[in-house]
Amino acid sequence: MSSYLRVCKKLSYSIATGIFFLPLCFSNVVEAQFLSNRQAVAFVGDEPITQAEVRSFYEQNYPLESPHKDSIRSFLKDYVIFRAKLKEAEKMGLDQDPAYQEEVSTFAESTAPSYWIEKGIKNEIIDRFLEKRTSELKVQHILIRLRQDATVRQLNEVSETLLQARRDWLNGVPFDSLNEAISSKINGRPAGGELPWFSAGATVIDFEDAAYAMPVGEISDPIRTQFGLHILKVLDKRPRHADREVSHVFFPSANADSTRIAEAMSALESGTPWEEVVQRYSAAANPASPDGSMGFVGYDMRYADSFVDLVMNLDPDAPFEGPLESQYGVHILRLDSIRHYQTQEEAREAAVETLERLAYFQIDEEDIDERLLNTDFVRKHQDVISSFTQWLLDGSDFQLRELDLKEPLASDVLVTVDHPRFESLGVPPLELTTSDYIDWLVDQKGATNPTDVSPTWLNEYVKEYLRPHLVAMTRIQFPEFDTSLLQYERGLLVFNYNDQALWNPVYADTSSVYEHFAANRDAYQYDKRYHYTLLSHPDDSVLSQAVAEFEFNPNTRSITSGFESLYAIEDSTQFVESLPWAELPNLTPGEGTYGVKVQDKPAWIYLHDILPPRLMTFEESFMRVFNDMQPDLEEALENKLMQEYNIKMKPRRIR
Repeated sequence: MSSYLRVCKKLSYSIATGIFFLPLCFSNVVEAQFLSNRQAVAFVGDEPITQAEVRSFYEQNYPLESPHKDSIRSFLKDYVIFRAKLKEAEKMGLDQDPAYQEEVSTFAESTAPSYWIEKGIKNEIIDRFLEKRTSELKVQHILIRLRQDATVRQLNEVSETLLQARRDWLNGVPFDSLNEAISSKINGRPAGGELPWFSAGATVIDFEDAAYAMPVGEISDPIRTQFGLHILKVLDKRPRHADREVSHVFFPSANADSTRIAEAMSALESGTPWEEVVQRYSAAANPASPDGSMGFVGYDMRYADSFVDLVMNLDPDAPFEGPLESQYGVHILRLDSIRHYQTQEEAREAAVETLERLAYFQIDEEDIDERLLNTDFVRKHQDVISSFTQWLLDGSDFQLRELDLKEPLASDVLVTVDHPRFESLGVPPLELTTSDYIDWLVDQKGATNPTDVSPTWLNEYVKEYLRPHLVAMTRIQFPEFDTSLLQYERGLLVFNYNDQALWNPVYADTSSVYEHFAANRDAYQYDKRYHYTLLSHPDDSVLSQAVAEFEFNPNTRSITSGFESLYAIEDSTQFVESLPWAELPNLTPGEGTYGVKVQDKPAWIYLHDILPPRLMTFEESFMRVFNDMQPDLEEALENKLMQEYNIKMKPRRIR
């Protein structure tokens, strides 16, 4: 036993017997507290504030600045006052206000999806893409096209057909004959076949993921994509060839263009500039590409393999090579560059550009739900799902509502949504049973025949129940979201506290406002003011009628009742810098003008009188006085908090 444990054990004995010794096992705690206090840059009451805490808050408020010790020292007082205000807000119970809690909840629900997109889905897409991008595959596949909402029976039938094709393929039946016999036809040709060499980004993601997950030479079980069900075989896998940027002089036919090909080669060999040769001889010459540039060429760009092979075999040291024949025609090729990335960051940026071009980042709520569905939070009970699926197949001669779902299957849980932290976050676990699922199938999908139920509907069913768990799942999955949410909660609390303690005139001390008003009486007065009436209506003719009525009886209140959608206001102003009020100095009392608009609607403004300057009453000046007092109120509040919480600051400890 260590000496530390022996002392602690002795202390426990002393407590039991009433005989006390110096509590040496507390020395580490005391020392830690002492060191913590020595390192603190401020104290709010007994609570030490660390430099790291202040720096973190500074970086949140000034994200574009590089924090310097002098800047953080200057910021220190702002932070400790913030912490004191936070304590005051909690003391006042502002954190229990339903409006505050609703605002926090709304913020959490609106920002949580972005974490799954930006820090989850996008990063996973990029990482998988980069990993797959290191190699190229040669693949054969057989495809039976199938609707996304295909039923259990349809899926089973197609799966059985493909599984039999897989067995035949393994037993030596040639791929071409199987593809011709089994694949769906598009314009008379099989939808399956042998694909050109490809890398990540060239096919739909489900097919790509399945192909990259398979060993060379194996034949897959049926794989579902947006096109239907496939079985596929990876014929070969090799390191990915770096994309090559090339230009070409192009000829459609080796025989018909043989003379021009020879002349072009001769011109290049004699030193004629490349661009001149392109313009003179190439069948693909055009003003948009005067040097015959084809851009970058790679195996995942849907060029024919024969042409890409030509490009990949070009000698980097040769000025040009040719004539070279592909299925497109004849080329004289010039290698302009080979794409290489100096750093991982460059490769990642290029991947993002490619994925954006391929629209891989068009992420919506369905993608988020799909991501949630495939997290550790969601656990599908495969034994129950298998029993339930078999029950559906066995009941093909009955209506779904008429089938007898016996215990324990009726109450068995198909899917559980849970996590050890749910309880601390106040979120109950979710258990979805087979009987609940049947109710959903009947009510939401209108399902009647058991075999018409699609296996994909279970995922739809689960997704409907995941959204209420989104915030808790995000807090657990992304600790930075937890931090962001805490920052928002604290910031909103202090904002609400400031609203009551400083900014909102509803809570103002009227007597102190009046004292400021009385001490600065001459500062609150009206300058020369213009007493006016403004009329506005979208229809010029209606406005003209209203003006005529006003000139006959200049009563602003009564005139609005006689004209629908008429805007009418009588007021006075000393601010005449902008329209429509800028017209008032041009008028004499008793005169009006149509030369104005209000929100792009025709308007007419009338000058009743020019009012002389006068002192404002306390009621008229209240808001102006209250706003003028803000700096003094802020200073007084800070002094009060400094004293109440015995705030101490030690800025020189900031390094």
